[in-house]
Amino acid sequence: MRIRKSRIADRIFLLRFDSQYALASTFLRIQEHHESPTFRNRVFTLEQYMDWYAARSGAFTYYEDWSGFNVPSDAFEPFYRGVFDPLLRKEDRLLRLFRRERPPFYVIGIADEADLQHEVAHALYFTRPEYRKEVQRAMRAYDTTSLHKRLAPGYHRAVWTDEVHAYLATPGSWLGTIPKRLQPLRKELRAIFRRHANALGIHATAIRGGSESA
Repeated sequence: MRIRKSRIADRIFLLRFDSQYALASTFLRIQEHHESPTFRNRVFTLEQYMDWYAARSGAFTYYEDWSGFNVPSDAFEPFYRGVFDPLLRKEDRLLRLFRRERPPFYVIGIADEADLQHEVAHALYFTRPEYRKEVQRAMRAYDTTSLHKRLAPGYHRAVWTDEVHAYLATPGSWLGTIPKRLQPLRKELRAIFRRHANALGIHATAIRGGSESA
């Protein structure tokens, strides 16, 4: 399994995987410990998560369902401390990539370039206070409750604001049709995203390959 690691801005790292399966199976426990509505801040095995997901969805389709991943550096801490031992080999490889990096930082993972902008929006929200303030200021004028309800099955409420912002600020959305009353917010968030991403040169640097981890 090949992972290409690159730093696309200060404190923001991008990992590219050759397949969605490799990506999702590597990030699963770290991502879901961070933002799952059921497993956030809980210790769990892969089998426990698979059983829960299959019971909820009718089958275990996680590796087909999720194509982009994003976590802050503190999401790695319980895995470094051994709380989740034994680690999967894939998890151990991911952790070794960042063992010498000084937190705080943010990691995004993709297998398809179509997911890049959405994941970058999450990274900006975490690492750039001025970006986060602008986003929150824009969102305060709108009621996004209807979108929260769509997020609830897959995300803990602690990340709803960030998720709504990322889905509105970047192209594409599995949230379905965005209500007409939220279209002005979408336009404003997209402008904020473009301004900050371009100022950091992310669109120019993100297309570069990065170093490889075999």
